[in-house]
Amino acid sequence: MFALVAQHAPAHRVGAVTGVVGAAGGLGGFIPPLLMGSIYGHTNSYAGGLIALAVVAGIALCYAAFAARARRAMA
Repeated sequence: MFALVAQHAPAHRVGAVTGVVGAAGGLGGFIPPLLMGSIYGHTNSYAGGLIALAVVAGIALCYAAFAARARRAMA
């Protein structure tokens, strides 16, 4: 991921963009396990957490597809 940042971000912004990517990765490794543990603790099942994960992944997929189309339209 960090190599992609260096290739695609403007040279004067690589450090800031790398920091944002690192922070997002850190939160992604910290928040979901806490949520899954909390959901499991309340329901004794991982189903709710897995459904929430699937919903978030679907939203991210739709956003990525929309962003890719918008980029192609601009080019």
